[in-house]
Amino acid sequence: MKKINVIEITSIFITAIFVISFSMVDQLSQVFAHSFTSDDSSYFLGLDKRTKVELELAEKNYPLNITLSMDHSDNAARLVYDIYYADDDIVEDNDFIKRYNKEISSSNSTTYALVVADLLDEVLRGYADALVIDTDLTNMSNLVLLDELKNLTKQPELTSTSSNSSDNEGSVSEHSKLISTNNSIFNYADYETAKALLVEIKNIFENHLKSSSNNATSQSKIPISKLGKDLEKLINIIHHNNGSPAEVMELVHLQIHPSLQKGFGLQTKMNMNGQMNMNGQMNMNGQMNMNDDKN
Repeated sequence: MKKINVIEITSIFITAIFVISFSMVDQLSQVFAHSFTSDDSSYFLGLDKRTKVELELAEKNYPLNITLSMDHSDNAARLVYDIYYADDDIVEDNDFIKRYNKEISSSNSTTYALVVADLLDEVLRGYADALVIDTDLTNMSNLVLLDELKNLTKQPELTSTSSNSSDNEGSVSEHSKLISTNNSIFNYADYETAKALLVEIKNIFENHLKSSSNNATSQSKIPISKLGKDLEKLINIIHHNNGSPAEVMELVHLQIHPSLQKGFGLQTKMNMNGQMNMNGQMNMNGQMNMNDDKN
């Protein structure tokens, strides 16, 4: 009879824990998912920014890289369709122009902060697609297992002995990608989009958010200043691809999002058979409230 050593037993035990843990996270993803309440204006402006980015990238790559140009053209076409039909009252081009001019002229810093939040989600999705990572980087519940993943990879004897099955190999590969700083870019169109959206986010911060700190309270000035610094960190990591997806997730969810909340009074929501608003209370009948100041 073949002997099973301690390392093999430990490996099996850890693998079982991760299978169960990830299963639980999948089921609870909607409970802990982090998103801001948005409005029609921020949705419209977000689509506008994304459309312009894709159109610019399509033109930039033409004719030197026709494949990338077509990828961005396809994305732009889909977004043009989405933004045109975002408002039921838009039935012709003149209606769209009126709506466009209205949003550009009337939007305030809170609206643009929501646009930044929306664009950040697109950056995370694009970066994950570029690296071919299956984990949803926009879902902050996936942060729960990052420490366990880091600890697991520090034990090479455990990961090596658990690599007999193809399923385990796939899981280890996905886990390794999340904490690796040496991931390769596979989908360059998605990577270009993520980087270009970050440039757009920086422009929004400089032109619409940074200046609002002049009239902000002392309590709001600090997170607005911090927001600018953390956005620079995010730009550096993704533009140079010199950080891990886990680091990107932590920076967005644990640093940038709270700064947006505190600096511009954004409200957050979560859904679990009802709506959860971060206000400081909890209702087990389907509503959960959490105080922004505790984040």
